[in-house]
Amino acid sequence: MKRIALRFRVANSMCWLRGVKAILSVLLTAGLALDTSTTASATTRPRYGSTLRIEIRARVDALDPREIPDNSVAAASTEKLISLVFEKLVRLDITGRPQPQLAHSWQADAAKRRWEFRLRPNEKFHDGTPLAPASVVAALQHQLGNEFLMSVSGDMLVMESKQPIPDLLERLASSRSYIFKILRDGTLAGTGPFRVVGWQPRQRAVFAANDGHWGGRPFLDKIEVQMGVNLAEQIVDFELGKADLIELAPDQLRRATQDGARIWISSPVELLAIVTPGEVQPALDARILQALAHAVDRAAIQSVLLQKQGEVAGGLLPQWVSGYAFLFVAAADVDRARKLIAEISPAPVPLVLEYDAADSIARTVAERVALDASQVGLKLQVAAAVPGSPAGGRLRLVRARLGSLRPRDLLADLAEAFSLGNGREGQEAVTPEEQYAAEKKMLDSYRVVPLVHVPEICGLSPLLRNWMPTRWGEWRLEDAWLALPEQPSAAGGKP
Repeated sequence: MKRIALRFRVANSMCWLRGVKAILSVLLTAGLALDTSTTASATTRPRYGSTLRIEIRARVDALDPREIPDNSVAAASTEKLISLVFEKLVRLDITGRPQPQLAHSWQADAAKRRWEFRLRPNEKFHDGTPLAPASVVAALQHQLGNEFLMSVSGDMLVMESKQPIPDLLERLASSRSYIFKILRDGTLAGTGPFRVVGWQPRQRAVFAANDGHWGGRPFLDKIEVQMGVNLAEQIVDFELGKADLIELAPDQLRRATQDGARIWISSPVELLAIVTPGEVQPALDARILQALAHAVDRAAIQSVLLQKQGEVAGGLLPQWVSGYAFLFVAAADVDRARKLIAEISPAPVPLVLEYDAADSIARTVAERVALDASQVGLKLQVAAAVPGSPAGGRLRLVRARLGSLRPRDLLADLAEAFSLGNGREGQEAVTPEEQYAAEKKMLDSYRVVPLVHVPEICGLSPLLRNWMPTRWGEWRLEDAWLALPEQPSAAGGKP
């Protein structure tokens, strides 16, 4: 009952907020001045205006749903910006359930092979042209290819398949099925709460409020995103009042809190793991990788290096996604590791563990892994990765970001990214037992050694209100707003 009550309160709050936005939009359009001399403080209620300043490490190449990078970490940063401009037919709410976005409603036949989607009436792209089913079909064909038969029936979009697709809504919400229109100059128009007004690839992006958005005009006038800013620079800019939303590493939490930041931490959304490239695997005795997996003290990495953020990883998927991650052994077994190394003759040659020098915690994690390996007689050197260098005897410390909330899709993505054999086995798994068996089979090769599942951490300005991202890190900035800073009194203190 408590959960039901909580969801009811959240739903009511969002309805109230949408209502306030609609009323304020009318007043703003009519040019009416709002009386701010009431007893309620102007800093405690939603207000229009201001520019939200964001800094991120990633360098986004293009705001184009057709050009999202294959690298899952880079893709997540790209989609954060893309989702400000482009929308989908369906999106997931904060509980992970499909909710209407550009599709106002839908229905399916009894076999779940034919789905009909009715679009929001009078919806327009940012260039002013109406959103029509035909334009949605054209956009989805770029994203989904020939996976479905798509057609237009009156004012509805129809999607059909020879096989039942009962999970189509979740698939549309989790995939990169953004709706866009290609303009004559080759640029794209979206329908999202913000439109692009400034763009310098890999450097800077500026977004302005979409006054005609179906959810109501966003409170923020603009969003400015500075790209390619390392974490050390981000926290300095935050301290100087140059940024309202920044990314943080676990070892920066205390400093950011002392500087007045509000901290937001997602569920574990990234896997930090040791991966053996395909060209290296045949030359290595499988017992070496197995010994390394047993030697690593994941608990120390999570509690010390990550400041107790995230969770140890014995498997590929985090517990909150799969529900069975606890079945994989994550505890170190030094005795077992030593026995495996002792069985190998001649003794294993020294290996190299590469890490991304731009990753603020990668080096410390790699050094910890090397220390654990030395305790069992395995020599492991640590080095910054050099793009294009031959694999040789090199292992890699990598991050993989969750690109979906569907375990079978995640297993297929990870199987492809880590060359773990046939990813279709995980994708075809239906029950948790089948998914667990598919994941275990991937891990049995020891081509990948999971270490920890890491959360996303953000530092928020005290003035940023109604920051409501999903637990998996998707931004929801259409309802965010910036409060007015408190003004000092004539005596120099706070009023």
